[in-house]
Amino acid sequence: MISALSPGHVAGYLRIRGWEDKGKYGAYGQRYSKIVGDRTFDIVLPRLATIADFAARMKELINVLAEVENRKPAVVLFDLTLTPFDVIRVRSKDADAYGSIRFEQGLDLHEEAKKLVVAAAFAAASKQPRKAWKGRRPDSIGQYLERLRLGQTEHASFSLTVLSPYSFDPEDGRATLFEDEAFGRRVTLKFGTALAAIETALAEAVATEDPLPAFEKGVGAGVSADMCQALAKLAENDNGIQISVSWSPAKPTGGPICLSLTPQDSAVLHEVARTFARQEPEPEFVLEGLVEEIKEKPERFDGSVVVQAQLPQQAGLRKIRMKFDERYRDLVYDAAKNKQWVRVIGNLVREGKLLKLLDPHDFSVVEPSDES
Repeated sequence: MISALSPGHVAGYLRIRGWEDKGKYGAYGQRYSKIVGDRTFDIVLPRLATIADFAARMKELINVLAEVENRKPAVVLFDLTLTPFDVIRVRSKDADAYGSIRFEQGLDLHEEAKKLVVAAAFAAASKQPRKAWKGRRPDSIGQYLERLRLGQTEHASFSLTVLSPYSFDPEDGRATLFEDEAFGRRVTLKFGTALAAIETALAEAVATEDPLPAFEKGVGAGVSADMCQALAKLAENDNGIQISVSWSPAKPTGGPICLSLTPQDSAVLHEVARTFARQEPEPEFVLEGLVEEIKEKPERFDGSVVVQAQLPQQAGLRKIRMKFDERYRDLVYDAAKNKQWVRVIGNLVREGKLLKLLDPHDFSVVEPSDES
């Protein structure tokens, strides 16, 4: 465990806790000093992890920190191993005295925790807040997920610990070119603001019959259908769930943020997730079907049509309204007149019981598929 420590991250830990850098010590050391009461403590931090006595020198440093902080050396060492990471914890309240939970429940905990992190990563990667995350996942999120690690569970509980590297940036660097924080830290910051916003929204929802307005205020903070749905499933445990995010000991940014949910919260979160998902457009949705008869004459046709199409996982044909610009109006009019099968791409949105395809483009006449 000691051999895995990073001198750079340990140096950050020392600076945050008030240790003064006194300069180089020998060929490979850096001396730090701190006054506590009437005593002055000195430690030497190895500047390279490759020196022969790295582990011995780090052990001496940890023992001095333990004395200064009045903590056990093992606890100090554990904190130092977390210095490269922000920490997300998902703790089941159903754990028994041995810290165990049901097997299926444990699998669900891992799966829903991943969805929570992905939802926060989408919010961090997007320029615009959204109520639901649909469509292709950006490469930056895939790279970020590959860098996440799982930590140990806590004693006498079942706590899934996700270690998020706060200094992570995507390979191309475009996601953070104009940002103050690295992508990894922006994900955990968005995760924290979303948890705080959901806690506030749940409290406000108690006093009203419609919880949606309270949750809509949190969309800019990272609240989404994806996050609410994952939290709803986690909260369904017999005794609920606790989710928290805390910051790297080398670069803290305030205290930890914690959200505690009961099974009673699950119904509200499910409803918000369903509504948010319906309200957010399906980007670049591919639609195939028949254009309904156009009653206007060609010269008066403004591009507004209804296409009857089969939607995925839905029985029967649905009517989808859309309006084409001048580029496609003659083609659309002819397709309707000749009862031809068409293909079009756009952003599918639900408005009440109506379905609309916004910004329809790439219109073409095609042969009906076997599934249609």
